[in-house]
Amino acid sequence: MRTFIRPNACLASDSPRRKGWKEPPTRPCACLRRAQKLFQKRYLTSYRAFLGELGLILLITFLLLGACADGSSSSVRLAGRPGRWELVRDGLPYVIRGAAGRDRLETLASIGGNSIRTWDAMDIDDLLDEAHRHGLSVTVGIWLEHERHGFDYDDPQVRRTQLEKVRTCVLKYRDHPAVLMWALGNEIELAGDMDKALRAIEEAAALTRQLDPHHPRMAVIAEIGQDKARRLREGCPSIDVLGINSYGGAPSLPKRLSAQGWTGPYVLTEFGPIGHWEGGHTPWGAPYEPSSADKASMYLRAQTQGVMAEMPGRCLGSYAFMWGHKQETTPTWFGMFLESGERTAAVDVMQELWTGRPPADVAPAVHHLSLDAGPVFAPRQTFRATCQSSDPEGKALRMVWVVRPESTDPKSGGDAEQGTPDIPGAIMESGPEGAVVRAPGEPGAYRLYVTVFDDHGGAGTANIPFLVQAEQVE
Repeated sequence: MRTFIRPNACLASDSPRRKGWKEPPTRPCACLRRAQKLFQKRYLTSYRAFLGELGLILLITFLLLGACADGSSSSVRLAGRPGRWELVRDGLPYVIRGAAGRDRLETLASIGGNSIRTWDAMDIDDLLDEAHRHGLSVTVGIWLEHERHGFDYDDPQVRRTQLEKVRTCVLKYRDHPAVLMWALGNEIELAGDMDKALRAIEEAAALTRQLDPHHPRMAVIAEIGQDKARRLREGCPSIDVLGINSYGGAPSLPKRLSAQGWTGPYVLTEFGPIGHWEGGHTPWGAPYEPSSADKASMYLRAQTQGVMAEMPGRCLGSYAFMWGHKQETTPTWFGMFLESGERTAAVDVMQELWTGRPPADVAPAVHHLSLDAGPVFAPRQTFRATCQSSDPEGKALRMVWVVRPESTDPKSGGDAEQGTPDIPGAIMESGPEGAVVRAPGEPGAYRLYVTVFDDHGGAGTANIPFLVQAEQVE
């Protein structure tokens, strides 16, 4: 069927004509051209604007996808076989070079550390973000209560409440890219029923595995005793890694674990100087604290013999204790830093172990501290203390001497303690090699502290206990 087009004034004058009908024009007339231009101006402009908006949307989408990829949850798994394990994080082998604490993260990263460990997961949002910014992973501790603090593990409702806390923590933080693994409890068995502790650990670990199969689960215990590792292996099948807090016994851990038949992976979750419960004591019960130089040697032995000797092997890494300052028996026993912020030789040792290079300026050391009399004195009796110290770079050192009472708030298991104040007027004279000390007037147990400072943020410490006794009246 043919289509007839009626004559129209808009048709071009030279359009071909046939009788009764005509073909469409070969080129548009002026009206049609104006219509086309109007269409192009109105709609093509809108089309270009649409393309521009689409490009902007795509750019934002790609940026968001990149941000999501950068902040996506990490995936961590165990690889290997019994007796030869390793962590694999986002497809790459991962050795823990860690510190137990939550401060000075930039410093930790700058000296070769790559991980921190917490004891609880309460309000750690900012900590996780900061760790991630510095390239550090976090072993997230979930605190399980202790019987010695009055927790009743025979009460089903109490246990349900604790598991609900575990659930909340895991769901809240499982997708954070800094998370390395979960540490269920910390020395929960200490001064309590081991069977109840194992049951609580297993309940928490089983729930954690269900909620987050992408990060390993670790139980942290106080040393391994005669059979703790064996009992944990049998009683906690949902645990992947054994975490061990060990001080004086850290160098011998591999041998002692083998004696208990432990072939699984382990982490040395706390290590450092010998504990105040492990070394020698005065006749009145005050423990002798090693100098900061002696402590540095203890960190070295623990890391080389208790960790590196099992790599590759069973050990996945370690967390040096404590990355910060802590009052426990004394204000200097476990802290790798002073309260005023100076680092001790323990930090320098870990830097060299992690990087293979010592710091440019090594912390000073106290080699010897002794008393010319005593260690039992009458009230206000005067005596002299002698100190030998050095700076590896040969620089002059500043020395500070103080006398403090022994801790009057002793705790167990690392629970928080109150410190003791300086005794005013106890230091009568002081110099680079010693001090003249006047014993306090009140009978009791005291401790003389000396701290040496360089001018590059390093410090060395030592102290010695003494006793003041009232003169007996005949």
